[in-house]
Amino acid sequence: MGGQTDPDSPGDSCLSFLLINDEWSPTRGGISTFNRLLATALANAGCRTACLVEHATPRDREDAAERGVNLVVAERTPAGPNLYVRAEQALRTLPDVVVGHDRVSGSVAWTYARRYRRTRLVHIVHTAPSEIEPYKSGEDAPRRIAQRERMTRDIAADADVVAAVGPRLRRNAEAVVCDGFGGVPVLQLDPGLTVPAGLDGRMRRALAEPTVLVLGRTGDIELKGLDIAAKATAGLTVPTGQPKPVLYVRGAPGSECASLHGKLVAMSGAARDRIDVRAFTDDPDELGQDLKRASLSIIPSRVEGFGMAALDAISLGTPLLVSSKAGIAETLRQHLGSLAGAMIVETDDTGEDVARWKAAINRILSDREKAFHDAHEIRRRLIGVLSWERTVDKLLCGLSPRSLAS
Repeated sequence: MGGQTDPDSPGDSCLSFLLINDEWSPTRGGISTFNRLLATALANAGCRTACLVEHATPRDREDAAERGVNLVVAERTPAGPNLYVRAEQALRTLPDVVVGHDRVSGSVAWTYARRYRRTRLVHIVHTAPSEIEPYKSGEDAPRRIAQRERMTRDIAADADVVAAVGPRLRRNAEAVVCDGFGGVPVLQLDPGLTVPAGLDGRMRRALAEPTVLVLGRTGDIELKGLDIAAKATAGLTVPTGQPKPVLYVRGAPGSECASLHGKLVAMSGAARDRIDVRAFTDDPDELGQDLKRASLSIIPSRVEGFGMAALDAISLGTPLLVSSKAGIAETLRQHLGSLAGAMIVETDDTGEDVARWKAAINRILSDREKAFHDAHEIRRRLIGVLSWERTVDKLLCGLSPRSLAS
C-alpha cells in the first residue's frame, strides 16, 4: 500500500519514515520521549527519517540533526501551526511509512498516509482511556472513553500496523480494536534503555542525603500517585541522628511548583523542607543530575500505560520501585522473572497503598548499598534485552510484506 521497499530484503535500511508528533523535545511527557528515541533508532538503523512537528526551536533542530533526523515544521495558519495542513516539505521526504502516536498525532498520520500520499501507516497506542479517564476531572469520563476508543478503532481499521508500547497496552489495544477473529493484530513495542557512555559497567554509590525521586508530569495528583508518594515518604521513621528522606518531585508546571508543594505538604503532614517540587524540564543534564542524586526513583501511579521514566532510572543505575499498575511492571517481570518482584509494589487504589509503598521505600533506604548493587545487576541483565535496535527490528519485521499479508 504505497511503500516500495521490501523490509525482508537487504534493502530494508532504505525505508523512509515520516514520524508525526506535536513536538520534538519531550516537554509534554512520555509520548514525545518515545517518538524522539524511535526516530533516532530508525535513523541509526539506516532508515531515512523525518519528523513533522508543530514547532521547533533552534535547539530542537540541532538535536534532531545530530540524531540524523530531518525535522519538519507544520504549516502556519492564522490560528497558528496546524499539523493537518498539507506540509509539502514533509511530503518531499517521500515516506514509505508514516507513523502516528495515539490521539496526539494518530489522525494526522492517517491524513498523510491516506489522503496526501498513499503509503504504509503505523499507529502506536500509548494510553488506555478506560483506565486513565476515570481519574481525570469532570463527569463525562464514559463519553471520553468511548470517543477515544472509537478513534483508535477507526485509525486501526486503515493502518498497516497497529502497535502498542509494552504488554499492558498491547492487551488493552487488542480489546479495543479486535474484530473477533484476530484480524487486527497488535504489535508490542518495548522501548529500550539509553545508557550514557561509560556508565554501563560502573556501579553507582548512594549519597549521604536520602532522596526519593518522582520524575514525570504532575498534572493529575491521584493518577500519578503523588499523594501516595508524599504520605509514604512522610511516614518513614529513621534512627535518631540520621537524615530524613526528602521527596523530590520533578515535573510540575513552572507556575505551579509552590501550589503543588503546598498540596503535598497538607495531605501528607510532612515538614515543608522534606518535600521539594521542581519545574518540568527536558534538559537531559538536569534530569540526569536528578537521577544521580536520588537514592530511589519511584513510579507510584494508580494507572500508568508504560512508565518511560523507569527506563531512565535503570539506565543510570538508580534503584527503582514501580506500581503494579504500570505497564513497565509487566515488562520487568517478562525479562527479570523473580528478580522483578522486589521492584514492584502492589497498588490497587485502596487504603493499603500508602502502607505498602511506605514499607517498600523503607526496605530500599534501609540498605542502600544493596539497593545500588541490585540496580547495577538489573541494568546488566536488561541492557542487551531492552534496546532500541530490537524495537526497530520488530517494527521493520511487522512492516514486511510477509507480515502485512498474514
